Amino acid sequence: MAATSLRLDSDWSPTYGEAGTLTLTLDNLSDQPLENFRLAFTSHVQFRPHHELLGARLLEQMSGYHVIVPLAGFVLKSGATWSITVHSLNYAPQHYSAGLRSAYIILADGTIIPVEAGPTTRKHESGLPRLEATSFSKLPRGALPVSILPFPQRIDIAGQRDTIGALYLAEATREAQAAFNAAAALARRLYPSGPELFGEAGVIACLARHAAMPEEGYRIDFGPSVVTLLAGGQKGFFYGYVTLGQILHAARNKPGEFSFPLTGVIVDAPRFAWRGMLLDVARQVWRVDDLLRILDLLAWRKLNRFHLHLSDDEGWRLDIPGYPQLVDVAAWRGQGRAIPPLLGSPPEPYGIIYSPADIAELTRRAEQLLVTIVPEIDIPGHSYALLQALPELRDPSEIGVYRSFHGFPNNALNPAVPKTYDFLQTVFDELGRLFPSPWIHIGGDEVPEHAWLGSPLARALMQDHGWKHVAQLQSHFLRRVQEMLRRLGRHTGAWEEAALGGGIDARDSYLVAWQNSANGITLAEQGYDVVLAPAEAYYLNMAQSDDWWDPGASWGGTVPLERTYAYDPGGGWPKQIQAQLLGVQACLWSEKLDDRWLFNRIAFPRLSAIAESAWTPSVGKDIGRFQVMHALMPGLNVE
Repeated sequence: MAATSLRLDSDWSPTYGEAGTLTLTLDNLSDQPLENFRLAFTSHVQFRPHHELLGARLLEQMSGYHVIVPLAGFVLKSGATWSITVHSLNYAPQHYSAGLRSAYIILADGTIIPVEAGPTTRKHESGLPRLEATSFSKLPRGALPVSILPFPQRIDIAGQRDTIGALYLAEATREAQAAFNAAAALARRLYPSGPELFGEAGVIACLARHAAMPEEGYRIDFGPSVVTLLAGGQKGFFYGYVTLGQILHAARNKPGEFSFPLTGVIVDAPRFAWRGMLLDVARQVWRVDDLLRILDLLAWRKLNRFHLHLSDDEGWRLDIPGYPQLVDVAAWRGQGRAIPPLLGSPPEPYGIIYSPADIAELTRRAEQLLVTIVPEIDIPGHSYALLQALPELRDPSEIGVYRSFHGFPNNALNPAVPKTYDFLQTVFDELGRLFPSPWIHIGGDEVPEHAWLGSPLARALMQDHGWKHVAQLQSHFLRRVQEMLRRLGRHTGAWEEAALGGGIDARDSYLVAWQNSANGITLAEQGYDVVLAPAEAYYLNMAQSDDWWDPGASWGGTVPLERTYAYDPGGGWPKQIQAQLLGVQACLWSEKLDDRWLFNRIAFPRLSAIAESAWTPSVGKDIGRFQVMHALMPGLNVE
């Protein structure tokens, strides 16, 4: 049977109950009948064992992975169609990417036959996924003809000069030279085919001189014969060069709209010290080359934190000494493996492990770009893959099944199992060795409400301490982990739920407010330093419109560019807690990023909008100007 001889289509209709109806149709396009088979597929909407299926029987389901079989005696003849209908899904999808992602057939002898899986339609309406990047037209009337993103704190310029040659250093301190070299290398990677922006000689001479300024601040004085860059150290020099590189790039590529100033001044410094992006590398495979490119994209936007989400229910991404099971089991999904195909992955083994050499390459690049990589191991919840690899971390006497929000059974590390802490000590020792970051993030989010209640060990620990709620047990667990990090000389990062049940110690820690913006104020009032990443504005995996064919999730509502750009982090915060707002962070979760073509559509221009809010005072923002300037910014290379 040829690889393209079977096709599975799906259609969702908002009928028959709150979550609607999903219809699957498998077409046999071959000249052979198909019998004694199972259909396996992944989707983001889930069937459950108690759901009614018409035309099939559900054999297996774990999160979004499903296996169904036809009713007894069914043969799918050549040219025929098998139709399956399911009512009462776990939620009503709002976008095609919540539906069917991948499929294959399993024959009685175990043979795998690929199935072409089309995108889920709604009410049989035709259409195609929106993959194109958003584009914009001309600068608003009165806007200055220089392209800088994020826009600087103060700018006063006039005239324009020739931009044929590169910018070169005529005079520099040691720190300024190092920053120039890093900016030049960055520009060559981002724009390899165009003329160099920075060189050893050219027509735009630059003097780089030390001045008493904020650590990341800089000043650029434009003159007819020379440009003078002033900064207090390497960070300020680097960001000043990035600004000059952006101005020169735009002047060359859109000479009718942008220019390089002849005279004037730019004075600039960031609004927030923490300007970050999270990338979920646990749920999909991200090559090291992709991560290096993303580091470049962050630095060109003056973002300085890269939060790497290295573990989740669907995968584990680090090689930890003494635990080869993590490499062999937890890192891989596939047919017949401990973790089945999920989130659009194929039946063949799908996964990746980052070696110490990989991490060293990433941290070297990050150091050059003045970006701090903040590693995260998400515990105690979101640990299904880990527990599949290391079942000895479970309470062997535990009974019953609790499920996470994403449908994973018994997916939380048990705080009452002593081996848990031995394992985590090894993990964090290795994280401390691999990552120079002052912060290590430990997750702490979305632990199921009834986790551990079937564990005699956990119940005994709760009884010994007089605890009545699971959150108190989690607090105990996270505080023990926090002490491990303190002994390593590291600060603790966690999601906002780490404040529950007594919470982690607010000293030497920060929490990320993600469920909504107001929670950030509550956390700060409890004494925590806060990074704002509210889902309603800064979750890049949220779809940008109500259009069915716009990719992304919908549980946080749609997040159009206008909402992301208009969000004012820290707006309305009482003065007495404003110092506890470290900054902001975009979050890009990868559940629906099984196709790398989606990255640019989902991430941009919203990531650039967050970068501008992280750097530029609210009074200096202008969405019309921003939209035109973003069109000149680089994206992820997609082949």
